Amino acid sequence: MQTAPPKFRLWLSLPASLAIVAVVSTLITFVMFILQPASGGGIWDCLRESGGAVFWLNWTPVFLPTLFLYFASNNVTISCGLPAAIVVLLSVINRNMIYMRQEPFKPYDILLEAEFFGIAKSIDTKIFQQAIAGLAAFAVLFVLCLWFVKSKRMRLSLRLTGSLAALSLFCCINAALIGNVDLYQSFSVTGNEFNQLDNYQSKGFLYSFLYTFGTNRIAKPDTYEQDRAEILERLRTFTPASFDHAVKPNIVLILSEAYSDILLSPHLNFDGYPDPMAHFQTIQEESIVGHLVVPNVGGATSNTEFDIFTGISTRHFRGSAYAYALITKPIQALPSLLADIGYDNLALHPGYKWFYNRHVVYPYLGFSRFLDIEDFDEEDIKGMYVTEAQTIQRVIAEYENQTRARPGVPFFEACVTIQNHGPYKNKYGEADEVPRNFSSDIAFSADAENALTNYIEGMLDCDRELAVLADYLRGRPEPAVLVYYGDHLPSFTHDVYDALIPGQRDNSLWGVTRLYQTPFIIWQNDAARSQTPIETVYRELGLDASWTISSNYLGVCLLTLLGFSGLDPFVDYVGELAQHYPVMLERQSFNSVHQWEVTREQERNSVNFYRSWAYYKIFNH
Repeated sequence: MQTAPPKFRLWLSLPASLAIVAVVSTLITFVMFILQPASGGGIWDCLRESGGAVFWLNWTPVFLPTLFLYFASNNVTISCGLPAAIVVLLSVINRNMIYMRQEPFKPYDILLEAEFFGIAKSIDTKIFQQAIAGLAAFAVLFVLCLWFVKSKRMRLSLRLTGSLAALSLFCCINAALIGNVDLYQSFSVTGNEFNQLDNYQSKGFLYSFLYTFGTNRIAKPDTYEQDRAEILERLRTFTPASFDHAVKPNIVLILSEAYSDILLSPHLNFDGYPDPMAHFQTIQEESIVGHLVVPNVGGATSNTEFDIFTGISTRHFRGSAYAYALITKPIQALPSLLADIGYDNLALHPGYKWFYNRHVVYPYLGFSRFLDIEDFDEEDIKGMYVTEAQTIQRVIAEYENQTRARPGVPFFEACVTIQNHGPYKNKYGEADEVPRNFSSDIAFSADAENALTNYIEGMLDCDRELAVLADYLRGRPEPAVLVYYGDHLPSFTHDVYDALIPGQRDNSLWGVTRLYQTPFIIWQNDAARSQTPIETVYRELGLDASWTISSNYLGVCLLTLLGFSGLDPFVDYVGELAQHYPVMLERQSFNSVHQWEVTREQERNSVNFYRSWAYYKIFNH
């Protein structure tokens, strides 16, 4: 005799369970859209314009896995709870990445778990507290539903049929629709159609995430096989120039964490406060100046490093979790090329050596030594990181030691600073602990003002130490060149960016790159100014203070300015390309007069030839 189900449990029939699966899937999809911090009504406008197709393409990847789990488990709580937890978790991660880095959450970001735990100590603890509270509440609700809500038992044949049908349908839709490039690109975009964040914001997180997973792979360029023959011929016939009698100044290259001239905004006033860019502005008056268009916003320092050192654009290899992951063997790069003509090389970074795999990659790039956090005083910290003062003093000390121990041997010293790493809310103390250091005609939110105040506090340290380093090199008798640049903008919210560096989201250079521009200077001491060809070459190239280049050009342009053309055929080609297409993005470029040009992947042209050569250097050299 069959025992009657306990009265305090809710037993659901098949139709009722299927209805709940559909309703919960719809609610999860709405929650995903709500968690997406789209600007204005952009996502809702795009949903309407697509006739519901965009919503359906975000709903289907929720509904079908939920349906599969229902038939597989015969339990409506499990089938609804697990997809809800996963989608909401990914949506929250996406939301916070957009707020902190102005970039969406992409599939390959999952591979950066070590880097995340490395910076987790600097993230506001309230975020973790809220996450734990949310998970605890969900766990309680899940357990209660698991106990009280049951689905009536289905026949095994029905469960197998339903599971296979849901899984097959999901695979077919994913292959035919979600991974369809033409379909994805046919939907309207609020903002720039080539900007990945704008695409995510306009087409929905889940659809865009799965589309990226299925299509964003590092593929051989369409023209590679044709270009490869010419690449091999250029390599075969290339004869390196001799630099035995060339002037070889010492080179100090400083990547200053989150250094930006966003603080030069007319909406910020430092009257009555220390100016956080006073020394920078003084030094740039006697420097070559310009702006870099870097690969990322608010993070991914190593991608900018990769660009500078290799001359290869990270933007053309977006399928990699981070650009340094592409380097698995020695590669011709700025450090190794300088080593070939007699330079000693040193890299410094007061962070963990395993972060972005630097301890493996730096030797491949040509650095003979690498000093990481173990070579610094870990007690001398500010904002949870090694201080800017200690970092620059170590740069000076290593320079001093080198010139004393190896006089006459040129020295290349590259340093990546860390103190002013974000996030910035309460970074250097609570609101009442960090004194106000700016005024503004904009009414910022309390959180935005807190972040700006803390960022400026760190920038004051950067500016002071830049002056210390320049003053030291100014007093040196041997020629010395200082290259100082920012790796990306600080991690602020869109509201702060739009207030301080406003711009239309159009296809102009500023509209496309305003969130990716950081300043750089190339400064010389008196000995270098009188001996190197830097200023002569600069004038011959017709450059001025409006010089804006992609970050993959900076290292190459430095070699060109120093008169070191002829070291390597790829470097020479990149140097020529920089004059014709100074800014290269993923699928489009800006030419020498800042006109927008879209690169058709099937055409043989100078940009696609560059992409083929970069691919060859990484995968076939």
